Amino acid sequence: MKKIFSNKGQLSLEFALLLAGIVATATIVGFYYLKTTKSASASAKESNLESNLAINNKAMNQIDKVKEVTTNG
Repeated sequence: MKKIFSNKGQLSLEFALLLAGIVATATIVGFYYLKTTKSASASAKESNLESNLAINNKAMNQIDKVKEVTTNG
């Protein structure tokens, strides 16, 4: 009588290990992506605040010049 061995269990284990590796890699990549995005967002916010401050200063300087001309003019 000839015995036939099944490889279903072995294939299932290999597939599970492959899937676990893919999930672990995706988790690590996602973590670093979110970390980089958060850092870039904080940098953009700081840059935006600096530019708004500079624009406000320029606007106030122009308003002061107009006030000076109207009071002395």
